[in-house]
Amino acid sequence: MNVRAYGRTAVLVELDSVDDAAALHARLTAPGGATVHGLVETMPGLRTVLIRFDPALTDRTRLGQRLAEVWSATVANNAQADSTADAVCLRVDYTGPDLDDVARHTGLTPAEVVAAHLARHYRIVLIGLAPGFYFLAGGDPRLRVPRRSSPRVDVPKGAVGLAGELTGIYPRTGPGGWQLIGRVIEELWHPTRLPAALLTPGTTIRFTAA
Repeated sequence: MNVRAYGRTAVLVELDSVDDAAALHARLTAPGGATVHGLVETMPGLRTVLIRFDPALTDRTRLGQRLAEVWSATVANNAQADSTADAVCLRVDYTGPDLDDVARHTGLTPAEVVAAHLARHYRIVLIGLAPGFYFLAGGDPRLRVPRRSSPRVDVPKGAVGLAGELTGIYPRTGPGGWQLIGRVIEELWHPTRLPAALLTPGTTIRFTAA
């Protein structure tokens, strides 16, 4: 973990992996999680957590020391595997157009790809790329595959894709280059609702076959 200044009232915590960043963010934001005096806001990134603080209550040195303590406790408690009891269950139709390609990339059969994807719990690490696009960490390392060499113009709403170490869920129809293995049945994006995204960073997800 590396903590560096990010303006006068914020620090950027850099972690080694997507899972590490998700674990630290969860530790700082979950009910009953770590208390950090002077913390104002946490904003997750793929391998970073940006933390705003109140300079009247703390400074970067004290904040960095406290964050180091929090991270040590997070590692000791194996926080990456915590909070699965309250996971949100999403149903997936595993008939994506790239399922066979993912199987060829990984050396697994299509059925084994699906089984590996179903076996893990995931955590939403951030929402971006397009409004409501969910980036999920925690996938099986065997399912790490490259993006498609030729992106699609129209990826269907709810599509579940793989790229590198991440799983992504497309909120609505639009362009994209991830390897599509299925489609979420639930409606996760409501453009007339505030907030439009149904789920939030830090939410734990598990998938079931529809």
